[in-house]
Amino acid sequence: MIRRMMQAKSIMLVDDERDTITVITEMLEKQGYSVHAFTDPEKALAHAKDCRDCGIIVSDIRMPGMNGFQLVRALKKACRDMKVVFMTAFEIYMREWQKVLPSTEVDQFLQKPVRMIQLAEVIERCAPAPIVVANV
Repeated sequence: MIRRMMQAKSIMLVDDERDTITVITEMLEKQGYSVHAFTDPEKALAHAKDCRDCGIIVSDIRMPGMNGFQLVRALKKACRDMKVVFMTAFEIYMREWQKVLPSTEVDQFLQKPVRMIQLAEVIERCAPAPIVVANV
């Protein structure tokens, strides 16, 4: 007998705009994800040190104090396999990004304002695959 078990569908969401956090959190929770949402990147980093269950981070790039790049670099030290989705008001192209900063792995860039359907599709592609468990 083979069973499929889903890994915890947990996402870290970081954006300094509270309205953005609220809308995206509601959408992701309706999709069945557990969302750890933060408006302060420092608090998100502190949380990640205590809780390593987030497989995906969705983060704004420009935030006061610590930007998204700095946050992701720090988080990747604790969890190398974490998928990274950046949101930004500026146009960024993946190929250009990989040439300029190849050491910072990013799975997807989304331009703000983010369309919820597009975010849902990106999250689904980044989500961990189901674990297959075989019972003999």
